Amino acid sequence: MNPKLGYYSIGLSKFESKIDACIFASQIHSKLKDVHPKTLLKWHFNDDVFDSYDWTKEPQSSLDELYNKRARELREKYDYIIVSYSGGADSHNMIEAFLRQNLLIDEIVTTHMNEAMKDYAIVDINERSPKYSYSSEYQLQVLPRLNEISKRSPNTKIRIFDVSKSIFDSFSPKHDESWVHRVKEELNPIDASRYNYLQFAEFKKQLDLSKKIAIVLGVDKPRVKIDLVTGNFFLLFTDRLANIVPIGEYAKDYTNTTVEYFYWSPDAVDLICKQAHAVKKWLLKNKNFLKYFDLNPSLLSNGRSLSERIIRPIIYTTWNKDWFQADKGMYDWHSEYDRWFIDGHRNTIEHSLWKKGLIYVAKNCRPYITNMNAPDGLIWFEKSYIIGNLNDFEQQSIS
Repeated sequence: MNPKLGYYSIGLSKFESKIDACIFASQIHSKLKDVHPKTLLKWHFNDDVFDSYDWTKEPQSSLDELYNKRARELREKYDYIIVSYSGGADSHNMIEAFLRQNLLIDEIVTTHMNEAMKDYAIVDINERSPKYSYSSEYQLQVLPRLNEISKRSPNTKIRIFDVSKSIFDSFSPKHDESWVHRVKEELNPIDASRYNYLQFAEFKKQLDLSKKIAIVLGVDKPRVKIDLVTGNFFLLFTDRLANIVPIGEYAKDYTNTTVEYFYWSPDAVDLICKQAHAVKKWLLKNKNFLKYFDLNPSLLSNGRSLSERIIRPIIYTTWNKDWFQADKGMYDWHSEYDRWFIDGHRNTIEHSLWKKGLIYVAKNCRPYITNMNAPDGLIWFEKSYIIGNLNDFEQQSIS
């Protein structure tokens, strides 16, 4: 278990898999109905470091200086650096942190699903629907950026894998719902399997080397929220986002290999804090955007895409606003990204096995399901830290 990636506990029992933890907790909860499910099950995410850090104090270094520092420390710590690249702002920014310092990235790995989506994909710079994003972002963003990176860093190996087959194979080994125990939380068809890089012999070969290896992931931007009643700004860590890329589940047998979050790491607290303060300061000057960061928001159908587009230029100098990126999806198990599978493969054995897994989790994790009338995910666990208050800022401005 790599505790930096987060884990769950119920009493003395610890779990990497949120699904396994929720199943176990649900069994206990059935006998202790007066106990709130979130009290019974705890999510741990670097509490020893994050709880003792003063998030209200903004670091003096610039964001690019802190990104550089993080890349440098990773390069010095490991013999071999592998970066998982999606072409999004988070992963591209960490690539830039290495390259602008002439720090070698040994390998960049990215995936696509051209074979699976060949009859479904729409690749059009004006079509940003998340249901076509895997194909459109790969063609319009990932490939152009990788071409540029290969010219700037010719010694970096770039590996591109088509994971189409693995998505179908992941549901069928035992022809039952047992596939859900091989993932941490991600039950939408693509994320349940697309990050299993070890299915490819040429990737697996790298992990067999007698070197200290890091697989570096971007994960996500800071989740900054404001309580519009109290004026408090919060930095939030959510388990759903921390669990979104399950590479660690597949690499755990390789003791020489460590999954590193570039941003959401206890080794990068100054970086995370600086990001949060940068967003807070921008919002204080642009208060008409505060509603998109409300801690208790009304349901905005495009809220996540809007907040993503707001935050990107605030915290990253490396993102070009003219680059293509699709809108974000709103659903979890029935993700818009997976419409090609959910709608297009409805009558296949793989689709029925996928549905069987969802039914199994909904039945056995009942207290932890977001909405039993239409199950679409497990409830989120959060860690929140105050980074400042709107009223304090206004008083300082007046004085």
